[in-house]
Amino acid sequence: MTGALQLNLTGTQKKQRLLTMIFGAFAIFFTGYPHVWSIYQPHVMEQAGWSQGQASMCFYLALSTFVFGNIVGGRMQNHFKEKTIVWIGGGIFAAGILASAFLIVPTPVPMYLTYGVMQGFGQGMIYTVILATVQRWFPDRTGFASGVVVTANGLCGFFLAPLSRKLLEAEGVQKTLLIVGVAITVSWILCGIFFQAPEKSLINAGGSGVKAGTPEVKQYTSGEMMRTKNFYLLLATMFFGLTSYFMVSPVSQTYQIDLGIPSAVAVSAVMLGSIVNAGARLVLPTLADKVGRIVCIKGVLIVAVIAMGGLFSSRSLAVTVAVVLMYGCYGGIMGSFPSLTSSIFGMKHTGENYGFVMFGIVFATFGAPAISGLVRGNGYGMNVVFGIGAVFAVIAFVCLTLLGRNLVKERAEKSVSTKIGTAL
Repeated sequence: MTGALQLNLTGTQKKQRLLTMIFGAFAIFFTGYPHVWSIYQPHVMEQAGWSQGQASMCFYLALSTFVFGNIVGGRMQNHFKEKTIVWIGGGIFAAGILASAFLIVPTPVPMYLTYGVMQGFGQGMIYTVILATVQRWFPDRTGFASGVVVTANGLCGFFLAPLSRKLLEAEGVQKTLLIVGVAITVSWILCGIFFQAPEKSLINAGGSGVKAGTPEVKQYTSGEMMRTKNFYLLLATMFFGLTSYFMVSPVSQTYQIDLGIPSAVAVSAVMLGSIVNAGARLVLPTLADKVGRIVCIKGVLIVAVIAMGGLFSSRSLAVTVAVVLMYGCYGGIMGSFPSLTSSIFGMKHTGENYGFVMFGIVFATFGAPAISGLVRGNGYGMNVVFGIGAVFAVIAFVCLTLLGRNLVKERAEKSVSTKIGTAL
């Protein structure tokens, strides 16, 4: 994106852009809250008498409805102001967590509706609108802009996991949910107050900065996007790339301990992995603005193949290094895909479009444990699971390579058409 269009902003507009990014990132920080549910789960099971399967469903519902919230929030941007969507989505999110504090009862259905559906759907609505709007404020640095936002999401577990653990032990589940719910409410209100989309007069219709003389990116609707091969290659890249990570993440600590690696080292690997995950979400998209998004994600997938290969073959501390690397690969993919999606399909409908691309996360989340369970159920060890993960990372690399070739071909064809049109 070197030489891309830059906005000519007044001092007031620059201040508004900064406030939108800061308070948008603050609200996005809490969208990582479902990922610390494993810390709450045993306390909820003990208090409400739920089975592990019943308790785990809260996480899966939040994750699934998050994707649908992205799609609905993105579609609402065609009819409502971005600030309005933030108020609605943030309100649903905050209300879901606050209500959950009073619904730890023998039947899990009410909690499914509040902690699962309301939280996930509300999070998805604000996630997509904040991500798309911040990118529009930075048309020449969409990777940097989306990187800042998704980094905030990645940092949630690093900060809220230890805080939640202390609060749960000292205050119990209800008070912990209320405390976190109040914090979410504060972030929602502040974001609603300071969040502002750039005026349409500041940017082109798509909001994407392109080099002078290059063909303008087509602004795909979600329907048009899903009729292209590129969408399915992008979806497949996300699915196969993230499935490898989800094969590792649930067992990253216990697997190391089972190999005889000290517990302190195993725990430290998970903590360090969280830091690397968050760092990759910011560094790689920012780097991609200069060297290209396909190139950066290819690098991530190569690291994933090496890391999964290490998990497959090693029984030493190399496993710990591989675990940390896989956390970084997850952050690299999650940080790079928003701007990659908008660079391929345009900025105009990027919120809704990325919502559909995010089905790759849902498929990976449910697919990884299913594959692991099938392999283990047939008497094979975790090394076989990791071997399959390495193959999946290779498949993701192949899909991304094919996508890159398609994009180069399409741009060359558009460039020729543009030159012919100019000559005529």
